[in-house]
Parts: sequence; structure tokens; C-alpha cells
Amino acid sequence: MSLLADRGFLRVNGPDSQRFLQGQLSNNLDTLEPAQHHLSTACTPKGRMYSAFRLLNSEDTFLLSMHHGLLDTTQATLGKYAVFFKTELTTDSSLVALGLSGSDISTTVNEVFGRTPEAGCAIEVGENIWLLAVPGACERYELWLPADQLSDWWNRLKTSFRPLAQSHWRLLDIEAVIPELLPEAIEQYIPQHLNLPSLNAVSFRKGCYTGQEIVARMQNLGQLKSRCYRLTASSAVELPANTKLVNAAGKTMGEVLYAATPSDTNQTELLAVIRVEAAETGDVQLPDIDITFTVSSLPYSIDVKAELQR
Repeated sequence: MSLLADRGFLRVNGPDSQRFLQGQLSNNLDTLEPAQHHLSTACTPKGRMYSAFRLLNSEDTFLLSMHHGLLDTTQATLGKYAVFFKTELTTDSSLVALGLSGSDISTTVNEVFGRTPEAGCAIEVGENIWLLAVPGACERYELWLPADQLSDWWNRLKTSFRPLAQSHWRLLDIEAVIPELLPEAIEQYIPQHLNLPSLNAVSFRKGCYTGQEIVARMQNLGQLKSRCYRLTASSAVELPANTKLVNAAGKTMGEVLYAATPSDTNQTELLAVIRVEAAETGDVQLPDIDITFTVSSLPYSIDVKAELQR
């Protein structure tokens, strides 16, 4: 059980909310039923992501969960388009999120909550409290709840779950290669750089949305030279976002998205956007520090043509 302390929420409601978001987000909201959720992103007209989040259709409103450092940019940019619709965007500072993971977790979740949501779905376990089944290399869940109920839920859950730092949840994201967009990377990448079409966060058949032309063109051309990969450093090292990575010849191969160091190892795990050729040869290093990196194969397939049919 980890408190996702850097998580923030944006609430979108009003009669035109779905139509409004359909014209701005990369995924297809027409197929998102109540109590379902998926990853999505919002792009500039040049196809660069200024926000990425998990979007929940909570029946009477849409909830967007993202790094809190993206909230202001997301609200301000979407707000420029929202004025033409009957919809309202508000930052919901009353919500917090917990990450739940572990072996045989579905049994524990069923015992605690009385039922278990299916993949891509959520169940309401109390007023304004949602339990979401989220993807990963292992089975895991997120609990979105009012901050004023956090203490009560924490005490209740710690009888079944061991409290761990948020870095544990970040390591699970790294293991599954499910990237989170941080404030340091705003407008730096198109969705394909973070493998988002392969994570069902982009629809190429939904029609127009802001940035769609650039995103679709890159997918159709199939000429993307860089993607997100999981790397393991040979020793524990601090790797801030945007740390440059090079090959043996000193040529820039990409940059770090974010990193975490497990407490029980002397290695650092990280997600980085690097050139595909560097990932395939394993030729990745730091410019000035003698540390080697191991590049892991992706835990899911990249099928550009199949993704175009979604």
C-alpha cells in the first residue's frame, strides 16, 4: 500500500463534457462506459503532449488523475477550448490516491471491499470512493478517495497491506514500462515516444482531436526513431529527469524520464526515451560516469499496423 502523494485530480463535468473531451483527448470517449477508465493524453497542435493521465468515467463526471505538476497547464490549456461548451474544469484537491499491489491481491481486495473490479473497470466502494483495476506486470489497483477519509482507510487497509513508499509504485510502473508524464517533460514528446498507442491510450479511428494530424502521420509513416524503455543501471546513481544518455561514441541517444532505486539492491531502475537502435544494441551510457546500463525488452508488443485499427 503506497500513498501516491504526487497525484492530482481534475474534474470535468457538465452536459457537453464528453463531446468536449472527445475533441481534445487522444482516446475514444465514445467507447468509455460509466465505471470504466483508460490512459489518455492531451496534445498541442504540434502533437506534443502537455498532459497524460488516467481518465475515469464516474457516471456523472470525468475524473483525470495525473502528476499534480501538470494540473495548472492541463486546466489552462483545456480551458481555452472549454469556453465553447457547457462544461466546467475544476481542480479537485479533496481527492487522494493509494496504490495497492502484492501477491494474491485479488483475494485480499475481495475480502476488504467485497468485490473486485475487472481490468479497465472501477467499482464505487463508497460515496466518491473508487477502486480501479490498473495494468502492470503484476495485478494491482488504485483507490481514489476523499483526503478527509484517508486516515480511516489507511488504518483499515494496513491490517491487510504493508505500507510502502511511493517509490515502490514507481518501480512497478518502471517494471511494466507504463510511463508517467512529469512536469519536466511537458511538450517534449509525442504519444508514441512513451509507447502510449501500445498501451491503448491513443485511438487512430476516433476522428479529429487537437494534435491528431501529427500523431496519426507519425504512426502511418512508421518512422519513429525513439521509444520508452526500461533500463537498469549497474550501480545506484541519482538520475534526474532529462539526464542525457549517450552511446560509446558520445552521441546522444536519449534522456531519462525518471528513475528509482530499490532499497534492497545497489542498482537503479529507470524509464528512458532512447533511440531504438541503442535499445537493440544495448549501447547506452552516461556521458561522464562509468556506469553500464542493461536495456530490458518491452513487456508488451509494438504493432504499429494493429494500433492503427483501434
